[in-house]
Amino acid sequence: MSTTSLGSLLRSVRAGAAPVSKTLLFRSGALGALRAVRPDHQLPILRYHAICGPEGDDYAEASICVTPAAFAQHVEYLTSKYTVVALPEAVRRMQTGKPLPRNAVALTFDDGYADNLAAARVLHEHGATATFYITAGCLFGEMPFWPAEIRQLIARIGAPAIHLTATGRDISIPCGTRAARQAAARTLARLFKSHPIPVREALREQLREQAGRPVAASPMLTWDQLREMHRLGMTIGAHTVTHPNLPSAGLADATAEIVGSKARLEREIGAEVTMFSYPNGGAERYYTPDLQRVVRDAGYTAATTSFNGFAGPASDPYALERVQVAERLDDLVFALEVERYLFKPVARK
Repeated sequence: MSTTSLGSLLRSVRAGAAPVSKTLLFRSGALGALRAVRPDHQLPILRYHAICGPEGDDYAEASICVTPAAFAQHVEYLTSKYTVVALPEAVRRMQTGKPLPRNAVALTFDDGYADNLAAARVLHEHGATATFYITAGCLFGEMPFWPAEIRQLIARIGAPAIHLTATGRDISIPCGTRAARQAAARTLARLFKSHPIPVREALREQLREQAGRPVAASPMLTWDQLREMHRLGMTIGAHTVTHPNLPSAGLADATAEIVGSKARLEREIGAEVTMFSYPNGGAERYYTPDLQRVVRDAGYTAATTSFNGFAGPASDPYALERVQVAERLDDLVFALEVERYLFKPVARK
């Protein structure tokens, strides 16, 4: 089945399965029974970002947030019904042909938000682990993490529109209402991702000038917090230095971001970093075969994408599929138990 056909089928399944239907299936025990009767030998790699409620609106889009209460439910369920494995171990098994544990699942987090520390502590309390992909140059006290900063800056602009200039083109973005500000954040994110790093930084300076006021405290982890997470048994992975769109950055700057993040993280935590995650997954192109080779040559063992699917021995280790998480446990379990039949990785050329 082609990627387009698979995507259409998946959307139709999700649209046809109303939240109430998923809840009824979950509470009836049917989904858990399906897992017991038909254990899966593929690997769902769950993709989290921020663990926060509405208080996170200042720095993270709601679509990438899971509340602390919901995350605690996720962890309690996953550790009781599945085998939570460390991603490096799962990758090693898939590469050597050794079977995964029965009903294996791996957890990952992108970006490096400070709220991830509480998530790591919850995982540790349940005897579980996760891989945290860190934007190495944007932790607390360093360069502001641009996806969060643009949200913070937009909230401080009193004018009805943002006016920017990029590569000789004038750009006007409405921001006079709450809905317009939300749309502006998405527009600016696409704009930042579509340009090389120097242009992105020039756009950021223009946005700062129009905001007129400094942003709030950084929403990112400190290095000491990251070291604590590592001591708790969490795997620390790399997510570049400054979170660029790697194809837009150009091969030289992209290579510096990929290599530099590994070196910085290894120096700070005193351990080898073998896992990488491509930033800015979405509709735009965010990795290429050339970039996969750079990641491999930099010494990483594997890299994860934002392509929705289950990983397995047929997966490209430098383009591993992941499953986007949902707030409701019912929705997450539906994805793991029903949508898994649509997630069939095929060998890549």
